[in-house]
Amino acid sequence: MQRVYQKTPLFRPGHLGTVLFAAFVLFIALRILTPPSEELEVKESPDGTRTARLLRYFYLDNQPSYKIYWRETPESSWLGLYHLPAYTNIPPESAEPALEWSRDSHRLDFLMNGTSIWHHVFPSD
Repeated sequence: MQRVYQKTPLFRPGHLGTVLFAAFVLFIALRILTPPSEELEVKESPDGTRTARLLRYFYLDNQPSYKIYWRETPESSWLGLYHLPAYTNIPPESAEPALEWSRDSHRLDFLMNGTSIWHHVFPSD
């Protein structure tokens, strides 16, 4: 008995509907699993070498959490720097979060109502 093997193409026209349905389900799953966020501020360092981004996320009890990302300005990928799960010392409606760079661009501060509650010092180049 001789076996005859036949190559099947990777994408067949009959499977287009299945591929589109799988892509749609994946898109919906990512939308459900990704919490809604709001970009509050994007701030460039004074010397122009780094950029920081502040995002606010909302949870069920309407307590916001904050995330700070940064990147070297010519690069395109954002790196996570800090995540504050919930800031409960100030009611969410009166919280005013902000980012502030030092003059020499080596320190990034996370301010809540004008008071620094966290900072990150970047290494000197």
